[in-house]
Amino acid sequence: MITSTNRFWVTAEAITGDEHTGYIIDWDQRRWYAVNGPNKLLPAEQGKEIDILRRHIDGLSRNVYSITVDDEGLLVSISTSLEDDPTLIPHYPRYANAPSLQECPTIRLSKLTELDRLGPKVDLMSYLNSSAIAKKVVFKYSILFQWRKQIWDELHLTKSLPRHPNLVSFDRIVIDDAESRVLGFTTVFIPGGTLHENQDRVFRLEWLQQLTAVVDYLNLDLGIVHQDIAPRNLLVDPETSKIRLFDFDRAARVGQPACIPERNDVTGVIFTLYEIVTQDEHFRRVPFEEQDPEAVQHVEWPIRCELNNDIALYRNHLNDWIRQRRQICEEKQVQKVPAFNTPDIPRPTPLLRGKDETGEPVYEAPLVRSRADALRLKENIISWERPPQRAIKLQ
Repeated sequence: MITSTNRFWVTAEAITGDEHTGYIIDWDQRRWYAVNGPNKLLPAEQGKEIDILRRHIDGLSRNVYSITVDDEGLLVSISTSLEDDPTLIPHYPRYANAPSLQECPTIRLSKLTELDRLGPKVDLMSYLNSSAIAKKVVFKYSILFQWRKQIWDELHLTKSLPRHPNLVSFDRIVIDDAESRVLGFTTVFIPGGTLHENQDRVFRLEWLQQLTAVVDYLNLDLGIVHQDIAPRNLLVDPETSKIRLFDFDRAARVGQPACIPERNDVTGVIFTLYEIVTQDEHFRRVPFEEQDPEAVQHVEWPIRCELNNDIALYRNHLNDWIRQRRQICEEKQVQKVPAFNTPDIPRPTPLLRGKDETGEPVYEAPLVRSRADALRLKENIISWERPPQRAIKLQ
């Protein structure tokens, strides 16, 4: 479920005179709120409005859009007026207008049943397959304009990955019911939790070997850098007893601007093994450009997890693999991979909004619009809002 720490996110701030307004998304309800209060209570860029909303949210009805508090953070007023609805709606392209997706299977949002909320923008869902058997999947989506390209890029990269025993597989594209717009995608669900969540299981030497092999496959054969190798992104498939790598939202093609040297996957594997063995994550609690893999390679590792082999075998394999990768880079043996460019997101169709002072028609094709305006114009919108998880019984 979505934790209290991860439940809220400030999307924007505004200061008008002595008053500060923070615009916040509640990922649990997938709902926007405006929190208004004095500047001295809500200084800019400190996230204090999240504390205020967290304090009051359980007492707010589901039609409240905005709250105002006093110097002590006590509730002064609320607004249920559509004029105060801060919700912004990104453009979702029609499936029919996306040639790059036409060969992918689809499923309508209404066919998915929510089972759990795994985190912001990630839900555990199920649907009935062609044999009328419930299939569990992980649904990734975006309700923010700022992240629409990220989910679009991740969708294309994930669907392009060949089937591999150590990668979580793409499942379907999720489209809305009214206009078949692309909302996100699903991947196969692997039960059992991540290596970060389930630290009691024995970490096997072959899992490290599988991890280095699949990283080589991604980097050297496919020209893809994951850029977020970590225990939280590794699962163990209970059917095969093999590890599975997932979550390609930070991935990039080798040589593209989004490929950041400091986030290279060799460094990611070094930190991942150290964190699994020692259960110590402090080396990556600094910005990634300040992270130093050398700091963990040349120190003693206190063993705080159960291993199926001597720690020396793990470290020897890691060190041998690092040497091999360095040699490959020095000798420039990296295989040339055909260039792949993610297609641009199809732009919205211009809509007639009226006429200007000369009588000429005025068209608009916004990439983001306010929900209040869309409702006034009687346009179709994607309804993302849902009850808080504490108030419902999931399947």
